[in-house]
Amino acid sequence: MSSDHIARNRAFWDADSDAYQEVHGDELAAHPLAWGAWRRPESELHVLGAVAGQRILELGCGGAQWAAALAAHGATCVGLDLSAAQLRHARAHVDASGQAVPLVLASAETVPFAANSFDTVFCDHGAMSFADPARTVPEAARVLRPGGLLAFCATHPLVYLTWNDAK
Repeated sequence: MSSDHIARNRAFWDADSDAYQEVHGDELAAHPLAWGAWRRPESELHVLGAVAGQRILELGCGGAQWAAALAAHGATCVGLDLSAAQLRHARAHVDASGQAVPLVLASAETVPFAANSFDTVFCDHGAMSFADPARTVPEAARVLRPGGLLAFCATHPLVYLTWNDAK
């Protein structure tokens, strides 16, 4: 797969960010620790486990609703997104939350962190839905500490195969 998909993804999210956050931002902020389109609460699923004291990287953080909420629960979070427009929303959300969450403009396929930097790497849709898994998964493994957790929620591929751009 060529890196052209990175440029296309960036262009798409930079163009769609305002509309996406207008439609979904309030719901994501109201229930930030919830997975997927059906917003299954982390408190029921226990995917991430105890986060206090953990160093966590969110790949494809969008508006950083998850990262800010995890920071409020004692984690040290970093949000990474390919889209500068999404990171503008993330900065506003993080600032309003009062949490300290560094935000990084980068591709999940070339994560700009040293090996063994994080206890957990995760995304709720985000990068694992849009980036090349042959590049993203090894990058996540590289930045995870031994015994670290990679967790993600992605839309089923049938959604993309049946998507109607005309609607």
